[in-house]
Amino acid sequence: MKKQSFLPLVILLFFCFSVGKAQTWVDSLNTFAFEEHLPAKQYKWTWMNAPLLRAMVLNYELSEGAEKSFYLDYVQTAMDHNLKRANGKRPNTVASAHGLAFLWKELKDEKYLQVADKIYQAYLNIPRTSNGGVTHLARTPELWDDTMYMIGVYLLEMYRATGEEKYLDELMKQFRIHREKLSDPSSGLWVHGWDDNNSGRCTICGQRDWPNEETRRSEEVWGRGNGWIVVMLSDLIKTLPKDHPYYIEATGYLKEMIVSLPGLQDKTTGHWFQLPLKPEVSGNFIESSSTAMFSYGILTAIQEDLVDAKEYEPCLHLAYQGLRTYSLEQVGNQYLNTKNVCTGTCIGDEAYYLNRKSTSGKAYAIGMFIIFGTNYELEYGFRN
Repeated sequence: MKKQSFLPLVILLFFCFSVGKAQTWVDSLNTFAFEEHLPAKQYKWTWMNAPLLRAMVLNYELSEGAEKSFYLDYVQTAMDHNLKRANGKRPNTVASAHGLAFLWKELKDEKYLQVADKIYQAYLNIPRTSNGGVTHLARTPELWDDTMYMIGVYLLEMYRATGEEKYLDELMKQFRIHREKLSDPSSGLWVHGWDDNNSGRCTICGQRDWPNEETRRSEEVWGRGNGWIVVMLSDLIKTLPKDHPYYIEATGYLKEMIVSLPGLQDKTTGHWFQLPLKPEVSGNFIESSSTAMFSYGILTAIQEDLVDAKEYEPCLHLAYQGLRTYSLEQVGNQYLNTKNVCTGTCIGDEAYYLNRKSTSGKAYAIGMFIIFGTNYELEYGFRN
């Protein structure tokens, strides 16, 4: 299928269509995302951009007419610019491939399926830990909670595109393996990592001595790491029919992860913290990307009737308003950007997480703000 060059026309139609439409903070952030922060031709094959690409797919699914064509063109342009460098050698490089699966589903162009299939074969060759888990790092066998989103967003989209259960089977297998090693029974959340063989460490951004000598687990529950899992479970649950064999299992995992969240939320800002189980620790700070992720999971649980809405809705409304008030900043005269975003993070002790930089922007944060905010406004409308 030959790609059409209609982007300028689509942009014109898109903005003509939007004239008079009420602009919420989600709309403004969304425009910043595709106009300034990450235009489609600047898309790079990295995990950092995959959540924003997923947000553009969501926009496509919810749009009609010229808007729909605009978002389809965004994804297609981003993927076409990366076909030669697309790979699935590590979990973090698998994530963006969900865009290829989406394009195959929508366009039935064989080139996208061919590359998506190559990535699946590469994914199968990623080293595994002794219990069969996909190792997050190439040279040291370790399970990280981040991995579940990086591989899951691709596997789930491959299931949506092909209907083949093997992708769901693999996703659920990895959920069970990771949960067994990382889940914290007292809170329902997960610690950041587990080391398989106690040799070697990633020293690019983490600490060499993070594993507990007896359990080989990390000691800390990190906000965004748990956010990745909550979002992945939410998308999985939204995809599965309620009579699917995996539905009850997936909903059980989501419920156990969000049960402690209302009590951990900061009641002033509506945010959760960098280390969510330690809100009172000096130096802990509000973290907006995990706040958007947790909120999306809570919203999903409410929509699926998994929890008592009266108990969880107050913290959901507080988070939506808190993100708008405390974690958005003006860029020029027409854009909004995210702030209070923890930069890319490996594994370490308490001091390590508290010393990570909090920054502005980041495609993963922008994507998650859009995904949560869009779904929230569809459910509850825009709230001042």
